[in-house]
Amino acid sequence: MEKSLPRGLFALTALMLAATSGAVVRAADAEAAQKGKSIYSDNCATCHGEQLHNTSGGVTFDLRKLKPDEHERFVNSVLNGKNQMPPWRDVLESDQIEDIWAYIRASVDQ
Repeated sequence: MEKSLPRGLFALTALMLAATSGAVVRAADAEAAQKGKSIYSDNCATCHGEQLHNTSGGVTFDLRKLKPDEHERFVNSVLNGKNQMPPWRDVLESDQIEDIWAYIRASVDQ
């Protein structure tokens, strides 16, 4: 005969696992955002500004305006370029682009 966990213990275990996995996800997101900040600073800040927007009157897109559901638009623009922005397809790896996205989201969603 199989023994099962009492209902309350099962629920508590499930909550603990959910809380732990959430913390792991937040830590991974924070790590990606930190990497993204460095990549952004090295490759994007010259045109887009240190704070995700150009304060010197340039014509670059204000990255603070990107919405969470515009990930695909962001990736496409980075890979293929848009308007005056050149393509970064052969410069940035996909994980670097994702780290930049994590940095943007972390900065905007505060």
